[in-house]
Amino acid sequence: MFICPGHMSSGRAYLCRAWIKLSVIATILISGCIDNTYKAPATSCEEDSLKANTTFAGIRELYKDEVIRITEDLIIEGYVISNDKTGNFYGTLHLQDQPEHPKEGFQVDIDVRDYHLLYPVGKKVLIRLKGMYLGKSRGVFKAGGVFTNAGGTLSVGRLPASQVNEHIFVSCDEPGEIVPEMTTIEALNDEMINTLIQLNNMEISPEDMCQPYAVAGENGTDRVLRDCNEQEIILRNSGYADFQPEILPRGNGTVTAVLGKYNNKYQLIIRDTNDIKLNDGRCGGVVYSCNPPGANATLGYVRAMYQGKAVNISENIKVRATVISDRNFKNTDSLTAVIQDKTSGIVCEFTSEHALDLGDEVELTLLNTTLEEINDLLYIKNIPPENIISAVPGTLPEPESISLSDSLNVYESRLVTIGNIQFETPGVTYSGIQTLTDCTDELKMFTREEAVFAGDTVSSKKGSITGIISKNKNEYHLRIRNPDDIYFTEDYEDCLGGTNLMITEYAEGSGYNKYIEIYNAADVNIDMSGYVLGRDYDGDGNYEYTLNLSGNIAPGEIAVYAHSRAEIFQGEITDTHGSALGFNGNDQVVLMKNNNIIDHMGIPGGENWGVDKTLRRKTDISVPNISYNENEWEEYPQDNISGLGIR
Repeated sequence: MFICPGHMSSGRAYLCRAWIKLSVIATILISGCIDNTYKAPATSCEEDSLKANTTFAGIRELYKDEVIRITEDLIIEGYVISNDKTGNFYGTLHLQDQPEHPKEGFQVDIDVRDYHLLYPVGKKVLIRLKGMYLGKSRGVFKAGGVFTNAGGTLSVGRLPASQVNEHIFVSCDEPGEIVPEMTTIEALNDEMINTLIQLNNMEISPEDMCQPYAVAGENGTDRVLRDCNEQEIILRNSGYADFQPEILPRGNGTVTAVLGKYNNKYQLIIRDTNDIKLNDGRCGGVVYSCNPPGANATLGYVRAMYQGKAVNISENIKVRATVISDRNFKNTDSLTAVIQDKTSGIVCEFTSEHALDLGDEVELTLLNTTLEEINDLLYIKNIPPENIISAVPGTLPEPESISLSDSLNVYESRLVTIGNIQFETPGVTYSGIQTLTDCTDELKMFTREEAVFAGDTVSSKKGSITGIISKNKNEYHLRIRNPDDIYFTEDYEDCLGGTNLMITEYAEGSGYNKYIEIYNAADVNIDMSGYVLGRDYDGDGNYEYTLNLSGNIAPGEIAVYAHSRAEIFQGEITDTHGSALGFNGNDQVVLMKNNNIIDHMGIPGGENWGVDKTLRRKTDISVPNISYNENEWEEYPQDNISGLGIR
């Protein structure tokens, strides 16, 4: 039978193997039977004409911080410990100096596929280094070909297939047994790089439990191994390896691998899954199952697992719940979804964008995820999208009807409806924090700037609102899913019946000495956002000159507002304004809330009702008046501000 020589180039070897296959097919057709035992191609061997004249260490000493071309006729020998049959090694041939108890190892990069057919594990090979390049990459020495980087520097790459037979020769000895060196993670050192080692009492870390060996298509996926002392090391697998989709074993045992190094971290590379024998019980007797069960836990059970500090979920928990957030309106970020079942609700944070829609019934496995509070709100974090077992359109839970006086902690991350409610400040946009009120209690509502409706104006009516109870820094708030969650059809209610703020002094002094005093006649603190001080022109009733009020005013407290050029009052001035406080005695002055007049001074039509005088409201008047009544006021001479700021 014809056998392809081992020193052929990869291209010629491919054609040779194809020719052999055609010959075999022809033989089958002629004879009707054949010995179907597969045999690796024979290789020509070198023994007497080629002798090693240096060591791996001697070669490494040639390196002086940059890639060099070896010009001396140097020859090294070693024993093959890597195997590319399963695809976990690609283009890297790893050697150690002796089959057992090696002192050092070496790496040669070659552009040859299926090199295990030419250089099987245990085979002694000799490498003529003259003309090859030597370099160091991320802590690992290697020899091979060369390529030029974008910046003009050189790096060691794969030795072209056409040159391999000029540099790599196999011994005539039969392959021997390579005995891995038993060691521990703590005992690893750089002298062991590119040698075959064995670690005992190893197991896959809980974070990587029930995951495949690698992510399909990735050049390398890092999984974490640890021993019973919780010392860890990286197991690096190719996303193109034959065993890529297999689930990592769940037990404890031995790992045999070639030791590598990447950015000062040791890593293990296995030849195939026979190098991992994790069949014993895990450290501490923990048992994992990677077969997703039926839903075996409620969200109430999951929430109860949290006891004040982050919890790594090591149980194979599966939940079934309904998505109550709406990703399409972007009031939750693209990594987050809120789910709810009959017992409770919770926020889920995925490691990448999800495709869960409002109303989807979703099944999730929570193994290796984390329970953690972020700003006092409980999350299930670190959920890979592959943990979504299924997601199908379902039925939304009926929102729980609550009032603002209820204890909101029991409704965290659940869908609720609140009736008889309104925005405290109509006319503002949704974006940020707005206050909802039922005229007795208040609740903040938060809307993300990125929400589709963030720039829309909130309703100026009252009614019912549906949303998700959330929490931030120990304060509960509501988050709606979209504007359809608001059903306001009733007239807006002035919660304080118009008795909240009132004008108690008007001073039309000399020059620019114009002052208005505002008094809080209510028994509660008042947020003045939404209140406006307005002035018309010569009594025309068009209050185009306005000052938006801000801040909080306590019960019985007074705020004084002045023209920006006023100068005779030496007390505390809350704010100044040139236009709104630019009245001259025939302009009407009003206090408005949510665009409605709640207190009024002056006579329409330009009559000089307030020229050159100070008007001070009688102390027995404790409610504002939408119609000016001069009997409510006491008159004082111009520039008499002795009572300004005093009630």
